[in-house]
Amino acid sequence: MVNEKDKEKVLNHITRDEVAELTKQLVDISSPTGSEREIGEFILDWYSRHGLKPIRQEIDPNRVNAVGVLEGSGNGISLMINGHMDTSFTGTEEDRMFCRSLEPASELRGAIRDGKVFGLGASNMKSGLAAFMVAGKAVRESGLSLKGDLILAAVAGEISRTPIGPYQSGSYRGEGTGTRHLLTHGVQSDYAIVADRSGLSIVWAQNGVAQFRINTFGNPHAAWGMTREQEPPEEQSAILQMVRVIQAVDAWATEFEKNHVYSSAQGQVIPKVNIGSIQGGAPYRPNYYPGVCSLYVDVRTPPELRPVQVQRELKQMLSKTGIEYDLEMYASLMGYEAKGIEPVVNVLDQTYQTLFGQKPAPANTFRASIWTDTNIYNEMGIPACKFGLGGKKWAIRSEQIEIEEIFRGAQVYALAAVEICNWEKASP
Repeated sequence: MVNEKDKEKVLNHITRDEVAELTKQLVDISSPTGSEREIGEFILDWYSRHGLKPIRQEIDPNRVNAVGVLEGSGNGISLMINGHMDTSFTGTEEDRMFCRSLEPASELRGAIRDGKVFGLGASNMKSGLAAFMVAGKAVRESGLSLKGDLILAAVAGEISRTPIGPYQSGSYRGEGTGTRHLLTHGVQSDYAIVADRSGLSIVWAQNGVAQFRINTFGNPHAAWGMTREQEPPEEQSAILQMVRVIQAVDAWATEFEKNHVYSSAQGQVIPKVNIGSIQGGAPYRPNYYPGVCSLYVDVRTPPELRPVQVQRELKQMLSKTGIEYDLEMYASLMGYEAKGIEPVVNVLDQTYQTLFGQKPAPANTFRASIWTDTNIYNEMGIPACKFGLGGKKWAIRSEQIEIEEIFRGAQVYALAAVEICNWEKASP
């Protein structure tokens, strides 16, 4: 592990005030999915001003990945620390699709008070970005040399948004868009730490995602003029057909979630089925039976379960209803348990214990049972784990996080980087 003298050199360049102020500055830059260019340009400029080599990856006119590199001597292990720039909500009127009411825009801006940073994206995950940015700066300013490269990757498009139907712009291209571009366009490493939220626990097994649209069908014509006995509505209405499908999907979900719990060394990973949206009929013409109704279902799948198997299970269940349906899988991302990540896990664990006198909290099932960019690294053969901050909601869309937690994260990232990036790379 890093000796006391070198440890002090690094930690002297990390302060609570700096991580808090940088988090606030990042929160003040709006960055909904699909519009990450402004925050990316800010981060690239920050890298440049603090002696890190900036790499701008163009994704589309509104989106960049912002990469900063502290180059090693070339004969050591490289480490990438990754975090996403997009936020859970857009901060616009579009959020009314999810929220009953919206807080004032003033509450979405960055604020520092009571030992916390507040605002949209404060915990998910601009504080994580600030923590590893300051960590990289501290390593450079310490004057310590590295054998391998330290790569800081602020990426676009991690939030769970999927193109479907009329929703096809970059604003709906999340769930790994930036990291997949990053790794297929020349930025790679030997190991990776994804700084997404984990409550300062170490997570190396995470769920995948499969998303489905189920359509039911009716007979679109005027609903008046016939008694219910003459023309039973459930035979004419796609919506009433969908009611039966919803009941069937919900019953299937209960069994799916029981049958596919995944056990790993870090603990359990819990699958989840969620009915997230329903669309049917025309609001401006409710006198007609709806001819089409669409249900949108999100399935969080454990490592090793392929999305095509989930599709088969859904088909088998739907076929038993006797209802005419159409099933389309429009998102399919595997979950993974990392292979060969033990050396990084050990460094994070030991670094945390050295700094704070206790082991990191055990992996939280909630934090493990989601999808993050960690999966893309593992899919591409780069051993990766998640080690990030926590925080929580403060208002409807605004978030909060303890400054002390950001400070702790920055210290762990910095010392772990010095240790890992000074490992010798084995000869081929």
